[in-house]
Amino acid sequence: MENLIALLGRAAEEFPESAALEGEIEGAGRVSLTRPGLLGRAAALAEALIASGTRPGDAVGLLSPNRPEWAVGYFGVLLAGGVVVPFDVNLKPGEWANILERSGAAAMVVDDSLDEAARALADSLEKRLPVFRLDETGAVEAHPLSKWPGADRGAEDLALISFSSGTTGAPKGVMLTHGNISSNALAVAESYSCGPEDVFLSVLPLHHMFESTAGFLVPLIRGSKVFYLASLNPRLLVEAMQGEGVSVCLAVPALARLIHRRIMASALSGGWARRAGFRALFALSKAALALGFRAGEALLPEVKRRLGPRLRFFGSGGAALDPAIARDLLALGIEVVQGYGLTESSPVTHANHPGRRNRIGTVGPPIPGVEVRIEPAGGAGAGEGEILIRGPGVMKGYFDNPELTAEVLRDGWLHTGDIGQIGRGGYLTICGRSKNVIVAESGMNIYPEEIEEELSRSALLGAVCVLGKKTPRGGEEVFAVIAPGEEADLPAEDAARTEAVRAEIERLSHRLAGYKRIKDFVIWPGAELPQTTTLKFKREEIKEALRRMSGFGPGDF
Repeated sequence: MENLIALLGRAAEEFPESAALEGEIEGAGRVSLTRPGLLGRAAALAEALIASGTRPGDAVGLLSPNRPEWAVGYFGVLLAGGVVVPFDVNLKPGEWANILERSGAAAMVVDDSLDEAARALADSLEKRLPVFRLDETGAVEAHPLSKWPGADRGAEDLALISFSSGTTGAPKGVMLTHGNISSNALAVAESYSCGPEDVFLSVLPLHHMFESTAGFLVPLIRGSKVFYLASLNPRLLVEAMQGEGVSVCLAVPALARLIHRRIMASALSGGWARRAGFRALFALSKAALALGFRAGEALLPEVKRRLGPRLRFFGSGGAALDPAIARDLLALGIEVVQGYGLTESSPVTHANHPGRRNRIGTVGPPIPGVEVRIEPAGGAGAGEGEILIRGPGVMKGYFDNPELTAEVLRDGWLHTGDIGQIGRGGYLTICGRSKNVIVAESGMNIYPEEIEEELSRSALLGAVCVLGKKTPRGGEEVFAVIAPGEEADLPAEDAARTEAVRAEIERLSHRLAGYKRIKDFVIWPGAELPQTTTLKFKREEIKEALRRMSGFGPGDF
């Protein structure tokens, strides 16, 4: 198995002229890097890191928002033989400090927008760290690659540690090797079938493994271009989709839902005749889709033209995609391809393929090299169980945590904690997350994601986080935290507002079994629920906030 340095070197030889990474960067204008240009600038950074004392196996923090030069930091650290520790730029300085100290980092690499904060942080640590700017590096001759310490790193050597956030205790660090990440990038590239004609739009954070593997390394090794936005403003996103000729965009389900909502709102905003015409064509396209025919682009060509005429598909990951949203978008001529994986698996383990092999409602079959099995789990339905994964992408373990590693990695199998079932052709369906499961007094297991999916169909409710609230009898009841949508037309008076939300919950719950229905709820005091950068709810943070609210106690959640 090749290491990541060899992967980049081969890509630079195979695609020497075409742009690899481009972006409109605030204060810098348009930045463009070819693969050889990236290699040269990464080599200059590696030279500086080595001169400062960075040695093979040393951790180096990478703190930067999405931009082409993020790749300079990534490969500069690897060329020096170091281990990349990518940071979420939205964490607080105390969380950055905790991760730097936990990892024993030898240096930090930052961009200009975070330079001042990074230097103040580096000066405050017990062991002062050198700080390097990734957007100020020159370029040096990188060849022969064999002269760099990183070229000697083997498939089993660490390449990256992905740390969870947290200012207290020991943040969980997933240790990924060169072989883990390179094998995953090669397998995902085979599933996506992308090439030099493709342009990826990067909207997910690069510190997240889904984006750094599937949205960065995959296009890099296949000759595609990646375009980075200066902002995730919806108007700029659509302008980039059209102006840059975007053909692939990796997203989370929340973005797919937003796109669906905006398309439908726009299509139904005109006069009576226009609305009636759209409804008729949309219904015809959905009927054709139910029969196995994709007619969306032919019947409703304006939808895709306005979004992005060259768009081939959205790749969805990070959370469950609502099948109804996926079908609606496909009926509109926009394909969403869902996959599955965890940081611990580098990350992708399953992926649907664009076209006829895209089976909506599933996350697809295993990617090449991945084995999967279902292990019986308490309370799971017939044919369901915990998803176990084995393959070259499975992590080396958790950093400095052998107990947790032994708990999750057993006999070569990664115990994901997710519940699923395998259908025909090996296609996997995700049923829920075992650690989020709500256990009712009857002993029935309830997966919050299923209920959230039903309730999130409403623009009135906006974001819905479902939790288990403990009952005096020892079980849990289904409880919802509601952050009404920006466009929600709700009464201003509290009691009337609460009743309107209650009525909407009851209206949307008719398809849920009785034991899954929400018993109580609270309207969140802020505009948005706490979420990670990949738009997953920070359930523990929400629970802690609820415990401090009037009417709730420390034993309720």
